[in-house]
Amino acid sequence: MVEQFDQFQCPFCHQSNACGAQDDKPCWCFTLSVPQELLALLPEQARRKACVCQRCVESFNQDPAAFKASLA
Repeated sequence: MVEQFDQFQCPFCHQSNACGAQDDKPCWCFTLSVPQELLALLPEQARRKACVCQRCVESFNQDPAAFKASLA
């Protein structure tokens, strides 16, 4: 079974990812580095389909081990 992902929902916390890539103004993610290590944690089905939210990116950047543990 292939899981569907909402492009406006963070695949980690399932909250709004506040994606603004299609807006007139630059999205928040254009100024924040999203680590490849974090993107590698995304399920294959979500890659390039659902954006990670700013809160999860910042949480991962502060403590990658704790973030990974929260997913288990």
